[in-house]
Amino acid sequence: MDGLHNEHEAKVEQDQGRGSVPPGYINKLPEFPAIQDLGQQPLPPNEAHTLAAKPFQPLVKELKRLNQDNPQLAHQAAQIVRLYRRLYKSYVARKSESQRLKKANRELRTANLQLCQESEFLKGRYAEQEEELAYFGQAFDKLSTGIGSLLVDSEGCSSEPMYEAASRVNEGGH
Repeated sequence: MDGLHNEHEAKVEQDQGRGSVPPGYINKLPEFPAIQDLGQQPLPPNEAHTLAAKPFQPLVKELKRLNQDNPQLAHQAAQIVRLYRRLYKSYVARKSESQRLKKANRELRTANLQLCQESEFLKGRYAEQEEELAYFGQAFDKLSTGIGSLLVDSEGCSSEPMYEAASRVNEGGH
């Protein structure tokens, strides 16, 4: 049977590709609880094998009794029972795999929902930060315009030396 063979491999495979926010993140993201459904968990392989054999125990006992009475009929019946038993084992294995896949699918859907909610939260936060940046940019422009007009209006100052000083600072010279 293909697939995961123990819980450790399942956990490692689930965790791959998942990222998290760095610890220094200023605003902590809200936590969205995961939906857990523990009602239908797949059976471990040894329990699935035992479960596959249980329904055939009465038939095996009857075949042993029939073998004493009519060996040829018992042999034919045993072949039929063997085929049905193999079919039933296959059914149990597939059902177990199906349940495992359904559980994994539910977990992936839950993770997807959490990631979508986190994405929406981050988009909103980004929009808020852009608004704040625009507001502070406008405030800075108004402040620099006001300071420039004060310097122009004051006695003995003109705006040209201020621009020259600003260009020297931008060039790296003081």
